[in-house]
Amino acid sequence: MRSTHCLMLLLTLLPFPLVAGTPLPDAPHIVVTGEGKTGARPDSASITLDFSQRATQPLPAKQAVDQQVNALLEATARFDVAADGVRASDLRTEEDVDYDDKGRRISNGYVAERSVVVVLKDVERLNAFLDAALAAGADDVSDVVLASTQADSLRASAKQQAVENARQKATEMAGAFGVALGGVYSIDSINSRYANAWSGATLDRVQVTGSRSEGGRYLQPRVEYSESVSVVFELKR
Repeated sequence: MRSTHCLMLLLTLLPFPLVAGTPLPDAPHIVVTGEGKTGARPDSASITLDFSQRATQPLPAKQAVDQQVNALLEATARFDVAADGVRASDLRTEEDVDYDDKGRRISNGYVAERSVVVVLKDVERLNAFLDAALAAGADDVSDVVLASTQADSLRASAKQQAVENARQKATEMAGAFGVALGGVYSIDSINSRYANAWSGATLDRVQVTGSRSEGGRYLQPRVEYSESVSVVFELKR
C-alpha cells in the first residue's frame, strides 16, 4: 500500500496538461501518454497555383484570368489528374487604387485573381506539371504539399502503435512501484500530426523554392504521420 500511496503522490505532482480533458477516477490510477509514428515515401502532391490579370475594367481582367485557368485545366488531362482532384472555383476581383500626395484617388485598373489546387498522383511528374502550369500562365506556385495516398492506413497504424506504447509504459511504471495494472478507465486521443522530412520539425506544407531544387529535380522527403493518446489505467489494490 505504501507503494500505491507513493505512486498517487507522483501522479498528483505531474504537470496539469498531461491529464487535461481526461477523466480521472477517485481510486488509485496511473496516467500515461502513448505515441506512435509511421512514414512512407510520398506518392502524391497537392499543388496550389495562383493566376492574376490586370485590365482597365473588371470584366476583361476576369476573362483574361479565366483563359489562363482553362489552359491549365486542359493541361491536367496529360497528367491523369482526376476530376475530383482539381479545385478551381476561387475568383477575386478588385480595383487597384493609390493616392497621391494631396490624397487624390488614382486608379491603376482592376485585378482579377484565381487560385487553383491540383492533386497530382504521380510525384515523379511534378517538375513537368509545374512547367505546364507556368506555361499556362500561373504567376506563383504558392504551395506544394507532399503526402501519401495510404495516409488513412498509415494514421491507423500510428494510432495502434500509440495504444501499445501507452500500455507498455503503464505496465513498466506500475511494475516499478510494485503494483498491478488494472483496466482502462478513460482514453483521450490527443492529436494527429503530419510531418515531412525536411527537418525534425513538424510541417504541413513544402514551399517550392530555388534552394530546394536543382536542375528541375525536386527533393521528395519522407512523410510521417504521428498519433498520441492519453490513457488512464486503474491500479489493482
